[in-house]
Amino acid sequence: MPEYLIKQRKGWYATLEIPKALRSKFGKTRFKETLHTDSLKVAEIRKHALVAVWKAEIDAARGSSSNLDRVVLVRKKMAEQKKPDPVDLAMILTPQTSEEMSDLEKNRHDLSKVLYGKKFPLKQFVADYEKTLTNIEPKSKDMRLSTVKRFLKKFKYAEDATNREVKNWIETDLIAEQGLSATTCRSIVSHLRQYWKYLVDRHDLTLPEPFKDVVPARTRTRKQEVAVKRTHFEPEDYQKLLKACKDSQVETLMRLGVYTGCRIEELCSLKLEAVKEDRILIQDAKTESGWRTIPLHKKIVKLVADLAKSSKDGYLISGLSFNKYGDRSNAIGKRFGRLKTACGYGKNLVFHSFRKGVATQLERLGIAENVSANLLGHDVPTITYGLYSGKRLDFQLLHDTINKLKWD
Repeated sequence: MPEYLIKQRKGWYATLEIPKALRSKFGKTRFKETLHTDSLKVAEIRKHALVAVWKAEIDAARGSSSNLDRVVLVRKKMAEQKKPDPVDLAMILTPQTSEEMSDLEKNRHDLSKVLYGKKFPLKQFVADYEKTLTNIEPKSKDMRLSTVKRFLKKFKYAEDATNREVKNWIETDLIAEQGLSATTCRSIVSHLRQYWKYLVDRHDLTLPEPFKDVVPARTRTRKQEVAVKRTHFEPEDYQKLLKACKDSQVETLMRLGVYTGCRIEELCSLKLEAVKEDRILIQDAKTESGWRTIPLHKKIVKLVADLAKSSKDGYLISGLSFNKYGDRSNAIGKRFGRLKTACGYGKNLVFHSFRKGVATQLERLGIAENVSANLLGHDVPTITYGLYSGKRLDFQLLHDTINKLKWD
């Protein structure tokens, strides 16, 4: 049975058990209310608002919620169609401790405005918002929540977040003090827009979003932008890194990277069933064009065979650890980062720069762009080859092309 749901007479009801110690206070053993639907999918969406209110009531009865939490709860009850019990509301609003009484006296003006809908608190709905983020990857979810919480440290109420104040926050706090780029700030604003829209759609926030034109067009000079733009490794850079490397896994990763053009996560997640005698198959890419066959360069045929034979965990690069998002490339990527920094390379050169180096060599060799795109897993940009062609090229052509790469 789905959580917090029961089905009766072909309709779904939201329900939540009340702790035994509080049942006498509520006069019942559980909360229960119809969701006015026979669709489980719709019920799963509608239940969250009710359950959130019920949990807030339980916290208020326990005395474990703040004054603002209780005021938001009462505000919700006052906004419902049915008339709330004045005694019930008064019980919820009554401070439980001397600290809460002191907080009530200190913030009475703001709390009164919240109660009567003149101020909208932003923090109280983050937990509910998190429950709606079900169709995105865990890492993306954490990034969105982290962005929202960063915003809420600055802005407690929606009324505080005017366009001017948000712009000042971005330019002063994020760009000037924290050194974030305009691109990063635009990503932050995109996440905040989603949270604001959620509040408008689900919690009756009526203020328009304050994020129009809050990120400056440019935060660096042209000279600075060129200096930090990521570039490619040349063969002499690769040889320098190999010579300095004392980490066998990082060395293996580099050798595979320069002769395949693969991304670091593609190599670290490559399983043995995708490794053949003369090729590797990239079968877990984010786009259709990323799913591809890469012939093995003559320089790594033996290396790949040895790695496959000695693997103890089913991966071509054996023994890597997973982070909390199931990513095997995170730790070894940091180890490579320490190596390249020790060799004197800056932020504009990363592991992905090997992939850029492969693309650069193919371009210098005059390789047709559709051939390079097939090897690197890029979309083919032309109408004829990109739209109408079957896209997959002859293996021998790809084999001959990849073997033109020279890194020694």
